Amino acid sequence: PIPCVPWQSQTSGQHQRRVHGGTLKLTLTGHISDVRGLCVSKRYPLLFSVGSDKTVKCWDLEQNKVIRSYRGHLSEVYCCALHPSLGVLFTGGRDSTCRVWDIRTKASIHVLAGHKNTVASVVSQAVTPQDVR
Repeated sequence: PIPCVPWQSQTSGQHQRRVHGGTLKLTLTGHISDVRGLCVSKRYPLLFSVGSDKTVKCWDLEQNKVIRSYRGHLSEVYCCALHPSLGVLFTGGRDSTCRVWDIRTKASIHVLAGHKNTVASVVSQAVTPQDVR
């Protein structure tokens, strides 16, 4: 598992959090604003990040670079979750939607609208459409 450390804004604009017992292994640069959430694929060497810049980025962890950007949210994106066996990513944001993405084609395959406020958390379970009755 990869530990995730939340960043907190200070009045000076600095973002910092002390982590004890760890060593920085890698810094990935690509978002133009705060990163709000991360999720790591268990099937592929991919990391997904979401941010205040309204984008979702897919990072190749072997090449350490962005290989795909997903656009569609109208405001900040706060959370993400990968389906454990399908190539589907779920993102939620301040625009009160949860979007479902095909990670290979970057297509937004469904928008779950109707929330009255920010979607701050999403979770995906290992259920395929054939399991639902």
